[in-house]
Amino acid sequence: MDQSFSVTNNPIGDVNVASKKEESKKYIPDDKVYKLVKEKQKLKFSWIVLIYGWKYKALFLSVVFVVTFSAFLVSLNTLFLKNVLSAAQAEDLTYWNLKWHWWMAITAADLVMLYFCTYIRNSCSIMLAVRIEVELRNLTIKRLLEQDISYYSDKKIGKLMTKLVGDTNVIGNEISGMIAWVIQAPLVIIMGTVMMFIIHPQLAVVASVSVYLLTILVILFSLQYQKKVKKVREVISDINGDVVDRIGAIKLVKATGTRKYEESRLETLHDPYIKAFKPISKIDGTLLAILIASDVVINLIMITVAISFYRNESGMMTETLPAFISAMVGLTRPLWQIAAIIPGLSRASASSTQIYETIEQDPILDDNEKNGLLFDENISKIEFRQVKFNYPEKPEVNIVPKLDLVLEKGKSYAFVGETGSGKSTISKLLLRFYDPTEGCVLVNDKNVKDFNLKSYLSHVGYVEQEPSIIFGDVYDNVRYGYFQATEEEVHEACKKAQIDKIINSWPYGYQTVLGERGLLLSGGQKQRLVIARILLRNPELLILDEATSALDNIVEKEIQAQLNELMKDKTSVIIAHRLSTIKDVDQIFVLAPGKGIVQQGTYKELIKVPGKFKDLHDAGNA
Repeated sequence: MDQSFSVTNNPIGDVNVASKKEESKKYIPDDKVYKLVKEKQKLKFSWIVLIYGWKYKALFLSVVFVVTFSAFLVSLNTLFLKNVLSAAQAEDLTYWNLKWHWWMAITAADLVMLYFCTYIRNSCSIMLAVRIEVELRNLTIKRLLEQDISYYSDKKIGKLMTKLVGDTNVIGNEISGMIAWVIQAPLVIIMGTVMMFIIHPQLAVVASVSVYLLTILVILFSLQYQKKVKKVREVISDINGDVVDRIGAIKLVKATGTRKYEESRLETLHDPYIKAFKPISKIDGTLLAILIASDVVINLIMITVAISFYRNESGMMTETLPAFISAMVGLTRPLWQIAAIIPGLSRASASSTQIYETIEQDPILDDNEKNGLLFDENISKIEFRQVKFNYPEKPEVNIVPKLDLVLEKGKSYAFVGETGSGKSTISKLLLRFYDPTEGCVLVNDKNVKDFNLKSYLSHVGYVEQEPSIIFGDVYDNVRYGYFQATEEEVHEACKKAQIDKIINSWPYGYQTVLGERGLLLSGGQKQRLVIARILLRNPELLILDEATSALDNIVEKEIQAQLNELMKDKTSVIIAHRLSTIKDVDQIFVLAPGKGIVQQGTYKELIKVPGKFKDLHDAGNA
């Protein structure tokens, strides 16, 4: 759909164009991640760090600078210590024209600077890690919210939550250490080696060979982590998905007395997790043993070489060798860091892969947030034109074979039929949970697919059979989607929905926090809250999917009266199982599985004609 336009002599238009140009120059890390994910078909931990780190470049560059400077200070410490010992051995206690105590002061100053650098490095790297973790979590949340309904049909919420919270947290935890040690460990080894060659080239050769061989050995062992850790992340995601599913079905567990069964099943479910950790524990044990032994073994090698070949050199045993032993401690420390970096990188890489699986899949539907046609008019006509529909989850099953239908403003329409006939599908197409497989849904002769979805849905109200209650108080729930509503307007809507007295009977009234999914509410109370939400929004198109099914007959009549009042001069679509709720609608459409509309008319007309509607009516009154 072409929505191009030109602006001539329009200062406001010029400002908008300028702002768009400015926005196009803005550094948007999410877009860069999307681009890499699509081009490379993967997501690397290093990309996450560099792309999001650059958004906070002051912190990022501060960490890089301080880490580099710290490596320099660590390496200088060995040289300063050697100079202190050399000055102490001299007759005048002087070395390079400085007394021993000045060399001691310089060494102490080096340590003080190293302390402050370490403090700054840790503080900045932790803050940078937290910011990147939050950015990545927001990206994952954004992608999950962008996905259409069909995406969730075969997903375990617990598994998604592991990726959303657990994997982003793993990445955040690894970032602070990784930035520091990936830069500092190699620099310390390289600079430390240079300092040793300055002190004593021959010993430096032996030390370098020993340290570098050990470094290779540590890296080879650490690299075994990656595949093992990836397996662990996959296993724990599956376990978390199962656990959350069962906690979500706690009513079922309690009602069937299956607590012990679930406890036993979940214990067994963790067996693969324990099994997956066994090889990791062996690698960890071996690596730790190598590192502990390395400190002693390398120093013994250095002492042996010094005594065997250079013991007669001046100052070897009193100056050079002690400084070398100190230097070796400085060189083996990075090995510990490398041993921590590589498993950490493996964990972060495995988590990056898990997150990639969430963000790489594009939604089937585009809500046209940026480029959609803004819907800023009243709904006067809705048309289903040549609509056919198969659910993406089951593309082989045709739900709506062919539908040509026009809904007019100010009239009410009901869709009835047996299970699987496509009643609720009608509402999902109107809400654009799905797009038709063929044909189109038009509102005011414009394709719903072209609208900015948010602008269109602001005109629509939906009450579903299983009401959606969010964790929060009554105000949070009733004005969800209409956040500008005042407390007085919320109270008025609740009065109309016949729930105001119930709310005021609770200890905290309207500030009562409702349990997750409204666990503390009855079905009828949930439904009344959702009806209050709709009454508050006062939409132009009402979609009621068994809106009063959980209410008793007396309350149902009272609320139905409020809904009837709300429905005046609006388009109303009612999905009905109880035919008593649709006696006064303007038109009833009777659906049959795989056949679409098989009957239509008013309640009084259809009740007199043999057919599906009369069969449903007679079955309900038998």
